[in-house]
Amino acid sequence: MLTEADLKSPARLAYVVQGAKLDLDRIDWSGGMACQTLREALHRAVTDEPPAARHAVIRAASGTIVTPDQLDEIWASVQGP
Repeated sequence: MLTEADLKSPARLAYVVQGAKLDLDRIDWSGGMACQTLREALHRAVTDEPPAARHAVIRAASGTIVTPDQLDEIWASVQGP
């Protein structure tokens, strides 16, 4: 579960192949993009164009992984009124 501290802490954004079973242990985080905050990573994941045939996955500072099917819901939940 993500916390308020996660939203303000650094996160990594990576892109994985669409359609393949998502194996969280095999994601190459070293090739991912470092973001200053989880909020920034979420913003990039939902607004930037992903590489062809890939989708975004985010690792929060706490180690929590945000999967592609969670992105839109979490992004909407952190938006202000």
